[in-house]
Amino acid sequence: MDIQTILVPYDFSEHADRACDWAIELAKKWNAKICLFQAIFEGTPVVYPGTAAPSDLPKWETRILEEARARLHDFAARRDTGSVTVETYVDLGPPFWAICQAVEKYQVDLIVMGSHGRTGLAHVFLGSVAERVVRHSSCPVLVVR
Repeated sequence: MDIQTILVPYDFSEHADRACDWAIELAKKWNAKICLFQAIFEGTPVVYPGTAAPSDLPKWETRILEEARARLHDFAARRDTGSVTVETYVDLGPPFWAICQAVEKYQVDLIVMGSHGRTGLAHVFLGSVAERVVRHSSCPVLVVR
């Protein structure tokens, strides 16, 4: 098994933090790089009665992406990764789909991701990004709970 690139989907949760810790340790052992990745669900902003919609949706999306990139880059810069190379990426799309697409786009060998561990009705109504990624990813997935 030749693991050179590890994708870590990151949503700034404690679950993603744990997955990031695992990925860093695995990357050290395999001399791999980490792609820290955030998916921004594309869609139109919510507009409430009496408020104005953004006049230019492409500018709104650009601003959201720039802010997400800056936040993810700042997080990566503060994280102690030792000698592990960390690259940051932000893409638009539903999280599970964007993660699966990132595998091909960034030539990923392994995904290490957190799971919120929802069960019962919460799982039925909210779904599980991790479960969908496991079912649809073209590379192995390590889910950290």
